[in-house]
Amino acid sequence: MNLSYRPESKEWTHEAKALETISFGFNEIAIRSTPSSIRSKETLSFPFKNKDGNLGPLVGVMTSMSKEMALAGNSSLFQSLQKLIRERNGLVVVFPPETVVKDGLTGLTFLPEANIWIPVKTPLPHLVFNRVPFRKAEQQQAFKDAANYFTALGIPFFNPAFLNKDTLYAIFASHPSLRKHMPESISVKTMIQLAAFLEKHQGIYLKPAASSKGIGIFRLRQLNGHIEIKSRSHRNMFTNVEEFWKAKSRQLLKHDYIAQKEIKPAAIDGKRFDFRVHAHDGLNGYEVTGIGIRQSEQEDLTTHVPNGGIVLPYRKVKHPRHDEFFAWAVKEIGQLLTKKLGYFGEFSLDAALTEEEEYVIFEVNSKPMSFDETQIEEKRILALVDLFFRKTGFSD
Repeated sequence: MNLSYRPESKEWTHEAKALETISFGFNEIAIRSTPSSIRSKETLSFPFKNKDGNLGPLVGVMTSMSKEMALAGNSSLFQSLQKLIRERNGLVVVFPPETVVKDGLTGLTFLPEANIWIPVKTPLPHLVFNRVPFRKAEQQQAFKDAANYFTALGIPFFNPAFLNKDTLYAIFASHPSLRKHMPESISVKTMIQLAAFLEKHQGIYLKPAASSKGIGIFRLRQLNGHIEIKSRSHRNMFTNVEEFWKAKSRQLLKHDYIAQKEIKPAAIDGKRFDFRVHAHDGLNGYEVTGIGIRQSEQEDLTTHVPNGGIVLPYRKVKHPRHDEFFAWAVKEIGQLLTKKLGYFGEFSLDAALTEEEEYVIFEVNSKPMSFDETQIEEKRILALVDLFFRKTGFSD
């Protein structure tokens, strides 16, 4: 069934029989009937599924926008979701939390046929997918109010927040099996604590708790009685931990750094590689959407593509043992995150294989970037759309 939208009046109407009761959105806003003969040229038509008189699904994607309603975040992801959801008779509205009111919100929707975004006013969505791109934005009162409002109403809310590394490691520590695959980690608080951790492991990574893409990471090693520090672009030596702490403590404490045991990663052609694994909530719990490989090209500190890493096909290292491990890991991680933090729906893993062929998990990303591998990204979009329809009750 189609609904018509008039941008000038911000009104939704339908063309069903006048006596037929039609509602729209989670809060089931009543939609009045208007004969097609009085439609204006500016009227837009959108197809929806009909579930007992309620049309949908209306999928809300919460992000950040400027005052001029310019999108922030992964707009290509939003467009891909809208294209597929519209093909299956639904609508995506992308909105900032500031526009949420008691009975609806204002945002943008994408028109694939015109390749443009247009402003729309809608009822409350049947589901909200949190893709706010900035950690600071999630600390704003507008985000907290909107998230709490949706949750209080019982609207499915995907992805409660960004994951901080220290929070993640604490959660993993509570799981008897997963904790074996997370390198030992601590929150950096004092020089004495850091010195003891470095003495124990001889080599450690230092990472900002709230960073991603390998930003801000460096490695610390004890070498011949000195301290070597290596970042993506620099290498320095300090005579002792005290000298290092004097130079770097302000940065470490300001950005809530964590220290993590250094691992010796496996290599392809002499260069380290990591796994990038996407997971989504399927019919039988969380499952692997796809696995990619990232290899360091110039240095061995990080394999992230923006920092010089390269993309390799998974088939170069594919093995039933890898498939089995990641199938188990994503199911366990999905259950653990849901229990401890809330429902995510999707996530990705940064993981590695050590020289001793042991699996380690460095990070879980609650808001994965688009995968460079086209087939994985396409499968991801399809899995998310299937999940949206299933969670809203509008499945085929």
